[in-house]
Amino acid sequence: MNSLLKIAFYIILCLSFVLSAGCKKANDTKTSLENHPTYKSYKFSDDEKVIEIGVPVPWASINHLVEIMKRDGILRRELERRGYTVVFYPFAKGVDANYFVEKGLLEGSITGDMPTLEIAAKGHINIMSVFNKGSVSLVSKNIYRTRDLKGKRVAYPYGSIAHYYLIKILNEEGMSEKDIGHAPLDAGDILNAIRDKKIDAFTTFEPTATIYTKIDPTLHTIHRWFSSYAFFNIRKDYGEKNNEAVKTLISAQIRAMIWMMSSDKNRYEASRWMAEESAKIIPIPLGKYIKELNSISAEDISGNTDIRSIAPGTELLKQGGDINKEFEFLKAIGFIPKDMKWEDMTKHFDVHTAADLLKEMKTAKPSEILQ
Repeated sequence: MNSLLKIAFYIILCLSFVLSAGCKKANDTKTSLENHPTYKSYKFSDDEKVIEIGVPVPWASINHLVEIMKRDGILRRELERRGYTVVFYPFAKGVDANYFVEKGLLEGSITGDMPTLEIAAKGHINIMSVFNKGSVSLVSKNIYRTRDLKGKRVAYPYGSIAHYYLIKILNEEGMSEKDIGHAPLDAGDILNAIRDKKIDAFTTFEPTATIYTKIDPTLHTIHRWFSSYAFFNIRKDYGEKNNEAVKTLISAQIRAMIWMMSSDKNRYEASRWMAEESAKIIPIPLGKYIKELNSISAEDISGNTDIRSIAPGTELLKQGGDINKEFEFLKAIGFIPKDMKWEDMTKHFDVHTAADLLKEMKTAKPSEILQ
């Protein structure tokens, strides 16, 4: 009887949080990731002096900063002086990158709130810096107000910040997840779904949401939320042994932020670089929409002008704050163990390294771009 009750409870839990996604088998995911047409071509190094970092694309501002770091001559020289090099690999999703972190094939990742909290809950990583903040948007063809979502079918990447954002705006309108039809979909499948009238609206990350409204002008943005964090994560065992090299990467992140904020021309260049990199993974013609990429990154940067915000601190990690609420959401949908305490999660945030670096950098320089 106890076994039957446990099975019933598990089924109810899966169904109550949206349902048509079902309960996916981890083995299926692993197999598909290892055989992914792009990922299977990656030649990961066994040399611990080669720092390999996974980054999801396309991701406004975050990809901009990574592309600047790749071209930073100061970073290259500082790593070479210590005997290191760094390689950034593009991934379609943050959870994909973190799968390879868990396997020990990547040394770290730059991923959003949800995949970062998931992998941290397993004890695999330390969260070294807040890489940036970005946005998620709600898009539709025939709906113009969030209150009119009631009874409509809405798509979102399941378990992502876009999923959390949807539940949040429903609650703000006095609704719950029961008031809409749910369509858990990957961002790459959403555009065809709304064109085929299988869904009425969707939430997803920027720049994908905005670019979809440009590809299909019948779509429009109903609402945008600027509260999607990106974190630089390093594998715990690696970071403890190679702390100086990790600090060198955080210093490069700071320089990249300064370089991108220094002129519109620099941001345009970074938009062009990130569009080229994203094309390796995602079949979205970002190169046609540099103006939109510039606009989104400008909005993101305007909300992140304080360089000191890269250091995870007490405000970010406070009980009842955004990250804490996202942690509770992931527990509710079964992505994080229900018995995990918030104080156990916050132990994985390194509150010292980035903060100490900022104190040492009396006059932070911009990146030195190598052509």
